[in-house]
Amino acid sequence: MKTLITSNTKLNKSLGYSSLLNYQEQCSNSPPSLHALAESSCSFLHLIIADVSDDDEEIAAQALKCLGFMIYHPSIVATIPGENAKMVLESLAKHIIATKMKSICNLGVWCISVQQIEASVLAAHSNSLLQAVVHALDNPIGSLSTTFEAMQAVMKLVAQLRGKMRELSHIWVPPIYRRLLSDDKRERDMSERCLLKIRSTIIPPPPFLSKRIAANSRKAEICYDSVAAAIDK
Repeated sequence: MKTLITSNTKLNKSLGYSSLLNYQEQCSNSPPSLHALAESSCSFLHLIIADVSDDDEEIAAQALKCLGFMIYHPSIVATIPGENAKMVLESLAKHIIATKMKSICNLGVWCISVQQIEASVLAAHSNSLLQAVVHALDNPIGSLSTTFEAMQAVMKLVAQLRGKMRELSHIWVPPIYRRLLSDDKRERDMSERCLLKIRSTIIPPPPFLSKRIAANSRKAEICYDSVAAAIDK
């Protein structure tokens, strides 16, 4: 598989990633196979991260799917050195913002929403991760699925870094409650569900969030107050 992934031809590289994805799926139901995959994961990691930025959408998407599997399974995550985990987070944050391809943005944010990386490593990169997630929340590509994945990522980070996320809530909360003003009912419902799940982190609002709210338009402030009152009941 590694030989195929390092190939210079799209056909071979794509075949290599398809084989790796199939192998990962098979390993999910076999602890011995998962252990063997964990031992070899670091040898694939640098190749995968390099291909996340591939100009070919199919290759980049396959690389992100493989990466998501690796950072989801605790037994594999445990074998990833801190520097490599740092490299993974930096790559995801960078490419979520830089890509113009919907599928790559979605998969990048999905990786954040499923990762099981150690909280101390996440905390060191919380600002760049939040910039990427907020970028997805603002939905420059105009995709409802991007908004969905971004809110899933927010809820995941809140679960892992509650204190840090409360401290930085002035960055990520406003983009969510702005979605409550959307003409799309699905987007409004999605935003309300997200706020309900993370309400204990933002109610009562910390000082920086309160200041951010005060700096926004009156319409947004009224909207936030209404949601805060509803979820505080």
